[in-house]
Amino acid sequence: MQSQPASAASANLLEDTAPIVEQLPVGIFRKDAEGRFTFVNARFCQLKDLPAERILGRTPAEIASDEARSLQVIESAVLGPDGTVIGSQGILLEVPERNPEDEMLANERELLRALLDNSPDHIYFKDAQSRFIKTSTAQALEFGMATPEGLVGKSDFDVFSEDHARPAFEDEQEIIRTGLPMIGKVERETWIDGRPDTWALTTKMPLRNRAGQIVGTFGITKNISDLKEAERQIAEVHKQLVEASHLAGMARIATNVLHNVGNVLNSVNVSAALVLSRVRASKVPGLARAVQLMEDHADDLGAFLASDPKGKVLPGYLRQLASALVAEQNDAIEELAALGKNVEHIKEIIAAQQAYAGASRLLEKVQIRKLVDDALRINAEALARRRMVVEKEIAPVPELLLDQGRILQILVNLISNAEQAMEGVADREPRLTLRVELMPGQRLRICVADNGVGIATQTLPQVFVHGFTTKKTGHGFGLHSAVIAAHEMGGTLTAHSDGPGTGAAFTLELPVGTEGAETLGAG
Repeated sequence: MQSQPASAASANLLEDTAPIVEQLPVGIFRKDAEGRFTFVNARFCQLKDLPAERILGRTPAEIASDEARSLQVIESAVLGPDGTVIGSQGILLEVPERNPEDEMLANERELLRALLDNSPDHIYFKDAQSRFIKTSTAQALEFGMATPEGLVGKSDFDVFSEDHARPAFEDEQEIIRTGLPMIGKVERETWIDGRPDTWALTTKMPLRNRAGQIVGTFGITKNISDLKEAERQIAEVHKQLVEASHLAGMARIATNVLHNVGNVLNSVNVSAALVLSRVRASKVPGLARAVQLMEDHADDLGAFLASDPKGKVLPGYLRQLASALVAEQNDAIEELAALGKNVEHIKEIIAAQQAYAGASRLLEKVQIRKLVDDALRINAEALARRRMVVEKEIAPVPELLLDQGRILQILVNLISNAEQAMEGVADREPRLTLRVELMPGQRLRICVADNGVGIATQTLPQVFVHGFTTKKTGHGFGLHSAVIAAHEMGGTLTAHSDGPGTGAAFTLELPVGTEGAETLGAG
C-alpha cells in the first residue's frame, strides 16, 4: 500500500527516535534509492525471521523466503531537499489469519442475503409466535413495506384476513409442536386491504437453533394465481370439449342410424312397390264380375250355367281365378314377410346403436347362410340395377352364437359398398363374391369381395376413418360404424386391394361359440 512521499527530515526524525522505534510492535524499515535496506528495527527482523546483518544492504527480493505468516507492507517515498526521491521507508504488519468458520458464515450470510434480495418468491423466517424475523424483499414489497425490516415483528394477521391468517398460524404452530414440515400446500390468500384473492403454493419447515430446539418456522411461498387461472380456463375448455364430444357422439350415432336404416329402407321400398304393383294388377275385380253374373241369374242359376255361353265358361274362369288369387296371396304374403323382416332389421339397427354406449352383446344362435341371404336381399334392388353377378362360397358352418343384428349391419354396409364400387366400371362384368368359413381357434371369417374400382395403397389405411370417403355423395359413416361394431364384438374388419382397378376385399373375423349347434350345408 503506497502513501504520500516522506521528506529527508522525516528520515532524520526516524533516526533520532530509534530507541522508541525499536519498541514498536510493528516492523520499521528504510531503504535507499536502489531499494536496499538501510535500517530495520527488531520487530522487522523478527517478522522476517532474519538478523539485521542479513537484511541491511540487501533488497526485498534478496531476503524473500517462503513465509508461513501473512505480512502487509505500508511504504512511502523519502524525498531529498530538492524534492527528488532518495529512498523509501515504511512499516511491516502481521495480518492475523482469518477463521475459516467465520469466512464460511460470512459467505453463507452473503448468499442468503442475495437470495432474499432477488428471489421473486416470498421467503420468510418466523419466531415461535409466528412473527416475522426476516423476509425476502419481494415479500416485504408485496405486503406494503418499503424494506424487509418493516415487516419484522408483524404477523400474517397484519396483512391477511382472518380466513387465511388463522389457518396459516395454526399450520405453523402445528409445525412447531410436532417438528413435521408442511410441503406444497395450495392456499387461497384473502387480503385485508381488499385486493383480489390470490393463490399460493406454500412449504414451511421447523426453524431450529444450534442446540436443535425448534424456535420458529421458515418457509417459501410461490404465487400460483396465473396457474390457477390457467387451470380454471383449461377446466372450462375441457367441459366445453366434453359437451361438444357428447353432441358429436350423438350426431355420429344418429348419422349411423340414418345411414344403416337408409340401406334397409331401399328394400322396404322394393317390397312395398311390388305389393302395390301386384295389388293393382290383382284378379279380384274378375271375381267381383263373376259374382255379379251369378247374382244377376240367381233365379235361374242352373239354367244359366248349363245353357248360357257366359254361364258355361264361368266355372272354369272361377277355377283359374282361384288359382291366380292363391298365387297373388302367396306372393303378397312373401313380400309382406320380407317387408316385416326389413322393419325388424331397422329396429335391430336402432337397438344396436343404442347398445353401443355400453358395448353390450346380444348373442343368439345364427345360421350364417341365412344371414348372408338376408344381407343380399336388403341390397337386392341396388344389385339388380347394377346387374351384378353374386357368387356365394359358404363352407359348412354350424349354427353359431353371434350378435346377429350387428353382423347383419356390417354385411349390409359391405355389400352396399361393393355395389357402389362398380360405379364407372364398364370393361368387365360386375361381380360380388361372398366367402364364409370357420377358421381354427373358433373364429368365423366372412369376406366380401368385388371387382370394382379398387383402393389406392395410400388410401387404404384411411377407409375406416370417420368421415373419410371416396364417393361423390358419400359421408364416410358406413365403414366407420362397421369397424366399431366388429371391435365391440371382439373381432376385426380389414380391407385389402392391389390398387386402382383391381377390386377390393373386406374381411370380417369374429370369435364364435357353437353350444352344440348342428352343422348346416354349404351354400
